[in-house]
Amino acid sequence: MKKVSIERLLTWAFAVELAGWRPEERENLGYGSSAWSIIERVGALGTRIDGGTPLGQARREEPQADALIAADAVMGLAARGGFDVAPGWQPFPEWHDGHGLVAAEVARVIEEQRLRGDIVNGDHVVTLVLSSAVLGHGPDWEAEEPFAQPVSMNGKPRWFVKRKAKDAFGRIYEYEADGRDPAKRRPMRGAYRKYELTTPVRGAILSRLDWQLWQDALVHLHESLAPRLENHVLLPFRPDRQPWVRLVEAA
Repeated sequence: MKKVSIERLLTWAFAVELAGWRPEERENLGYGSSAWSIIERVGALGTRIDGGTPLGQARREEPQADALIAADAVMGLAARGGFDVAPGWQPFPEWHDGHGLVAAEVARVIEEQRLRGDIVNGDHVVTLVLSSAVLGHGPDWEAEEPFAQPVSMNGKPRWFVKRKAKDAFGRIYEYEADGRDPAKRRPMRGAYRKYELTTPVRGAILSRLDWQLWQDALVHLHESLAPRLENHVLLPFRPDRQPWVRLVEAA
C-alpha cells in the first residue's frame, strides 16, 4: 500500500492514469458512467503535465483501479450540495478598506454568483478539482491590493448631495445629485465625496472563492476515498482554507 496525499493521488489519477485512455467498450470500466464522464472531461482540458501522459494522447493499458475510484468520487461532487459562502465572507484581511469599497464589491460579486447558481453549482467544483489536479496546484489566490480614489470628472474630484423628490404616485424617494454650487464654485452644504477602486477586484474575489471551494472539495474527497482505495493509503489532510491570513500575520 502506497501512502500518498489527496492532492498527489488526484494528480496521479487524472494527469497520468486517466490521461488519454480510450477503452473500446465503456462497460470495461466497472465503475459506471460517472467514471467515463470524468475521463472525457479530463481529455477536454487539453493540458500537458510534465512527467505525465499528454492529455488526448491515446494509451493502451487500462488505468489502475484507484484512479477509476477517484474519478467516480470526483464526479460525485456534481450532485453534492453545501458549496456556499458564509454571510459576511471577506477574503482580503490583508487589505486596507477604509471606505468599505472592497467589502461592498465582495458582497456584490457573491450575490451575483448566488443568483446565477454558480456558487452552489457542483459541476463548477468538479471542473475546479480536475483542473487543479491536472495542473498540479490549486487556484492562484494572490492579488495586488487596489487603492481608493475619489470619483472624478475631467480629472477633478466630484461632490455629491442627497436630494428628495416625489414620483408620479406621490411617494418620496431619494436620489443623488451634483454637490457643487456652480455659482459659488464650491461644495454645497452637506456635500460629500465618493470613492472608487483603482483596479477591479472581481477576478481576485472569484479566485479566492475557488481556493476555498477546492479545499472544501478535498476534505470531502479525502473522507470519501480513504476507506475505498485498494492500493493507496491517504495521508492525513488538513485544509488550508485561508492562506492569505498568513500575510496579515507576517505584516
